[in-house]
Amino acid sequence: MVSVEDYEEQLAKAGEFHGEICGGIAIGTKLAMYGMELMGFELNKRHKNLIVFLEIDRCMSDAVQSVTKCSMGKRSLKQMYYGKFAVTFYNMDTGEAIRVSDADANKQEKKRETRDEMIERFKRTPAEELFNVEKVHVELQPSQMPGKPHTSVFCSVCGEKVTDGRHVNRGGKPVCIPCAEGAYYELIDE
Repeated sequence: MVSVEDYEEQLAKAGEFHGEICGGIAIGTKLAMYGMELMGFELNKRHKNLIVFLEIDRCMSDAVQSVTKCSMGKRSLKQMYYGKFAVTFYNMDTGEAIRVSDADANKQEKKRETRDEMIERFKRTPAEELFNVEKVHVELQPSQMPGKPHTSVFCSVCGEKVTDGRHVNRGGKPVCIPCAEGAYYELIDE
């Protein structure tokens, strides 16, 4: 069970990592702790067999990263960009996975409370009353696993290296996603 003391400790760490303690940090800390507990992972330890899938790219994500010790650089943190207050915890050794979502975020009627009231509520309320938990199946390709790049090709258009199958084939040639579909940036000719 997530204790008040453990929550306060993890909340402080997540707040320091994020730069402040806000509602998303309060929610994300409790959610991450609950997911870790349900999966049998200890706090304050890096677990090489844990992969976390974030469905949101807001404050809550920093709390989840702080609590789980998973990271994009280690390829143990996967950003899904669904815009939902949910996280999936996947054990690579057992194949077991659970998806934990914030029950409050899915309610049409919202409680009117201050940040401090919300933090206090998350501190005192049992996690099973705050979150929905679903057993899920996650299937990862070898190219999605942590570790060194599994493949690499050079884009036939721009010449840049692309790792782990993050390219498409056009006319039998590898093309990076920005060249194939357009990039988030635009080159400026000077």
